[in-house]
Amino acid sequence: MKLSTLFTSLALCALARAQEEHRPPSDYHRVVIVHASLMGIAFVLLMPLGVFLIRLTTFKGLIWAHAGIQLSAYLVAVTAFGLGAWMATVTHQWTPSNGHPIIGTIVIALLLLQPVLGYVHHAIYVRERRRTVWILGHVWYGRALILLAVINGGLGLQLSGNTVKGEIAYGVIAGVMFVLYLAVLAVSYLRKDRSSVGETGEKMVGGPKGGKGDGEMEKGANGAVAG
Repeated sequence: MKLSTLFTSLALCALARAQEEHRPPSDYHRVVIVHASLMGIAFVLLMPLGVFLIRLTTFKGLIWAHAGIQLSAYLVAVTAFGLGAWMATVTHQWTPSNGHPIIGTIVIALLLLQPVLGYVHHAIYVRERRRTVWILGHVWYGRALILLAVINGGLGLQLSGNTVKGEIAYGVIAGVMFVLYLAVLAVSYLRKDRSSVGETGEKMVGGPKGGKGDGEMEKGANGAVAG
């Protein structure tokens, strides 16, 4: 065997092995679908639902219903992030030029601060019975992270080589939810009675009562929110 033929064979073998190492696992594409679906459920469905609930309804324990939905959304997002991190690792996508996994990591990490902001502003409201700068931080911080996550979802669709129809469908769903969100905010602010609003602007259950006992009874329905 000629030396050049031997080198050629070795080079082809090395190339084939390199391609095999960079080839995604057989279940990779199923994981992509699950990852995208879970992220969509978390940021396009559950988190806006938690906002809609606290903006449009009033009942005792509303704060805990809102917190439960948002916590569920975060856990779903963390699960999806774990799948995304695995995909980025096996396909060697942790690079500065690939913003999707980096932005996703930042969003998941920053979301850890959101319940802290909510708890602090709620604790101050319960004690002082007035809105503070903490509520603005909680609300706008949450809005910014949801928006960033939705934009990053679009980047993820491009990265996965999704079809144009798939990207259009995602854009339409995200757009519809955005319009619904604006409509909910408009309804919330238009219908509220300035003399009986909770810490986030939603109408308080039964209106203002003026006593400590009443305030304690109502605080569960007008707690810390993101929206």
